[in-house]
Amino acid sequence: MQTNQAYLNHRGISDEVITYCISHEILYESVPYHNAVFVGKDESGKARYAFLRGIYEKNGKGFKMEQTGSEKKYSFCIPPERETKRVVVYEACIDALAHMTLEEGKRDKYRLSLGGIAAPKENTQIQSERFKKLPDALEEFLKNHPEIKEIEICTDNDFAGRWAKEQMKKHYEGTYQIICNLPEKEGGRLCRPCERKKADK
Repeated sequence: MQTNQAYLNHRGISDEVITYCISHEILYESVPYHNAVFVGKDESGKARYAFLRGIYEKNGKGFKMEQTGSEKKYSFCIPPERETKRVVVYEACIDALAHMTLEEGKRDKYRLSLGGIAAPKENTQIQSERFKKLPDALEEFLKNHPEIKEIEICTDNDFAGRWAKEQMKKHYEGTYQIICNLPEKEGGRLCRPCERKKADK
């Protein structure tokens, strides 16, 4: 896991957050390619989802894929240390780790990756119902966690992220307390402040 840890540290993720995920068996390093593997489990603790992220980048892009047979409704989720009424939702696994790092490793809420979001292109007419479909991961999570009362939305502050935020807010508002916590800067991604914080040290 040393290679993965060095990569995640470079992305600004703290050792504390990495260790916490490893201890819950939801993060490990693959062999022989050293991909970071983010694991999603069902309510019985069985692994049902895996997202692989390469640690080497070419032209600013790295290897990313969902493992064949993965069920997105059981996406990567960092559990809290104790009972909670809040779940935070992110576009990607790395965002969950980054936000937890920015919050100094707080373990007071569930941190759920949606495994990506679906949104139409900006300034285009919406023709597909798939863009209005609620995230499978969040729907399954809420079904299995009736104690949840608050949904904190932490998507990126770009068109797609804002679109997804509005769709979730529109549907869940009234049943849940909705907290919108997008990056302040237009076009901002949640993991970037974490990377900048690391660079400033």
